[in-house]
Amino acid sequence: MSISIQSTRDVPLEALYELKHDLGSEFALDVDEGQIFLKSVDPPSWVTLLAKPDLWLHLLGKAADLCMVVIIKEVAKHSWRNRARAWATVGVVGNRIKKLAEGIVGLLHKTSRSTGVGVGIPIPDEHLPSCLYLEGTDPDDIAVQIALFVHHLPGLKSLIEEEGLDQGRHLP
Repeated sequence: MSISIQSTRDVPLEALYELKHDLGSEFALDVDEGQIFLKSVDPPSWVTLLAKPDLWLHLLGKAADLCMVVIIKEVAKHSWRNRARAWATVGVVGNRIKKLAEGIVGLLHKTSRSTGVGVGIPIPDEHLPSCLYLEGTDPDDIAVQIALFVHHLPGLKSLIEEEGLDQGRHLP
């Protein structure tokens, strides 16, 4: 199992391979060299990291849950402005999420300003995945978005299974 990195043709493959290298074997990234080429006056530019829900949960589940506890505690203390301190409290468990967020921010600096980055699951399939597109360029903000994505995956996974979406069924 690996996280597949898909992108549009305007994103340099070297930047994707650098992200793979920076994150190391811990994330098992697989760069899809078959980039999407879109013809348009103003074509979209994106990078998507896709993995099955179980892989996201295995890699980041415990860290996401802990991050949510710490974030809720910080919000309750009205000190949300000090997100860096919140991440320090999360410690080593949250480092995977923080490392992924920093890698994504580094990737964004190597692409055009209009390039979006998303994390997602290949449902209904790899070509039309379900994604959360990340906003901003602050690593702490990106980390929170990734943590929220992973934190809500068990509920999303249950819904997908109940509705048979993982078996090719489409909603009306």
